[in-house]
Amino acid sequence: MKNTIENAVSPVVGVMLMLVVTIIIAAIVSAFAGGAISGVSKVPQASITGKFSVANGLEIDHSGGDAIPLETAVFTIYDDDTFGTNLNQKTSQVLNQSLITDINGNSLISSSGVYNITALLPGTALYINGTSSSCQNLQPTLYTEGQYGYCISNSSNIGKTFTLMVGDDKGNLISTTDITIQP
Repeated sequence: MKNTIENAVSPVVGVMLMLVVTIIIAAIVSAFAGGAISGVSKVPQASITGKFSVANGLEIDHSGGDAIPLETAVFTIYDDDTFGTNLNQKTSQVLNQSLITDINGNSLISSSGVYNITALLPGTALYINGTSSSCQNLQPTLYTEGQYGYCISNSSNIGKTFTLMVGDDKGNLISTTDITIQP
């Protein structure tokens, strides 16, 4: 009996086939992931700061980052814990954009509903002047419920803090900042 050793090729072919299948699967997953990501719109990222004075009103400053399209922007304020615990839902109020102006006093929205100012650009600011900063305008829910004590325009709340959130109409957060109430 002759003893011969034959080297099998099948393990090498098996490893090569597994590599090819793995590469094909990776390419398919990559193609789907790339297609899904390209369909998602980018949410602007910005650094927003603000100042509030009972006498002079609210100033919203764009300190840097992406331009914020104002047609889809949502400005929301709510009282912080300096007013009391768990008041953020009760005092949350979306700001009425018809009260907002630029530095020259031009309204954000015209009387016909057209946006006069299309974007909040880095280095610019928006304003709600002191006369428009009443509780009736900034926090109408609190005003109609007779809860003037929680209103940021109440002079007895000087030194307390509220939060300004800037987001878009899809619920995406762009920026948030805490603002201390000044005289």
